[in-house]
Amino acid sequence: MKKVLTNWKLVALVLVAVGLTAIGPGNARPRPDLDDRACTDAILDGAYQWNVAGYVLGPNPVNGNIGDFQPLVEASYAVFNGQGKITNLVSTDNVSGGGSFTLTGTGTYSVNPDCSGDLTFNITGGGSTNLHPVIHRDGENLDYVHTDAGVIIAGTMRKR
Repeated sequence: MKKVLTNWKLVALVLVAVGLTAIGPGNARPRPDLDDRACTDAILDGAYQWNVAGYVLGPNPVNGNIGDFQPLVEASYAVFNGQGKITNLVSTDNVSGGGSFTLTGTGTYSVNPDCSGDLTFNITGGGSTNLHPVIHRDGENLDYVHTDAGVIIAGTMRKR
């Protein structure tokens, strides 16, 4: 009986060794999306919408801790022209303690070859907000974080 168990262990060890040899050393490089094509401003073309929940710094911060932030929810859409311009922005927001309001505007964006970028919404009546997007290579979705001080918001825009 002991000889059968020993032979079984030997066979299993040989199979594992052969399997690992067949797999090879592997490749740590991620699989490229769509043949490693570079992104350009043209990848964002059309209307995108999103909704998020996050936090904004309240009107009377004491020490910049999380207690100084107020919850915010937002439902928005923007139209990108494929050439670095945002031709229409509509955003309905609600800030805890501040009520609901709607913002409109335009903006600009730039896309890097690695599909990251910079995006600025210019609010009608003054002000702006800045985001750092990472665009999925199909251009149908982009993940982003707000980069303005006092804003803790991240989300995903989807093409409509």
